[in-house]
Amino acid sequence: MVKRSHAVNIIANGDDHAQARKLIALAGPEQLSAADQPSSSAWLAAHLETCAACRAFAENIAGTIQGLCAIPIAAERSLVSTTQMRVRRRALELRHHRERVWLVSISCTVVTLCALLSTAALWRGFAWLGARAQLASSVWQLGWLVFCVMPALVAAILLLAKDTHLADHTGSYQG
Repeated sequence: MVKRSHAVNIIANGDDHAQARKLIALAGPEQLSAADQPSSSAWLAAHLETCAACRAFAENIAGTIQGLCAIPIAAERSLVSTTQMRVRRRALELRHHRERVWLVSISCTVVTLCALLSTAALWRGFAWLGARAQLASSVWQLGWLVFCVMPALVAAILLLAKDTHLADHTGSYQG
């Protein structure tokens, strides 16, 4: 009776046989995963001891699975070769992608180091020119800032002009 009252707590819908069949269909009576409640496994084992219909259902499921596993399944040669070709192509694409990412990473590192070194050299150069020309530090610092920002501004203006040029000639370009 204790097991029966415990089963009532486990089964919310009140249909013992439907719940047992659901548990059997999802995982099998002896293969319930640890993710399921341990009480579900214990309840199912107890239910299968007392219910002949559910025990027969579990045996039929086990026999069906065993029968299906015994059937040899062979794929056609064309399917196998096509699948192998696609897997090899995808592996090659992934390898090329990794190589490109590696090259881009190295390039970004080198560019960052060069930018840092050239920025430091330009700072010292502008400081030296400012001292030689006897300029206030804010003047040569502003000159350094304009000199450093100017390439990015020119590139942005050229890209915007290019987009505007494309919109004028194609008429359908919607940037």
